[in-house]
Amino acid sequence: MVEKFSVLMSLYAKEKPTNLCECLDSILDQTALPDEIVIVKDGPLTEELENVLKKYVTQNLNLYRFISLPEN
Repeated sequence: MVEKFSVLMSLYAKEKPTNLCECLDSILDQTALPDEIVIVKDGPLTEELENVLKKYVTQNLNLYRFISLPEN
């Protein structure tokens, strides 16, 4: 029996979109997939980062949960 688990990560405006893609791809490429990926948007994000998130949410709508903080 596989245990259920979540992945929690913080995301900041200064993060590079390519690094975010690599991070999410790595999570999705693991042998045991998480039941959810919780992303804390720690302050406003760039449009590029939001576009990356939209792309991944479109692929796996029910996998992602977001917590948005108004400022870092």
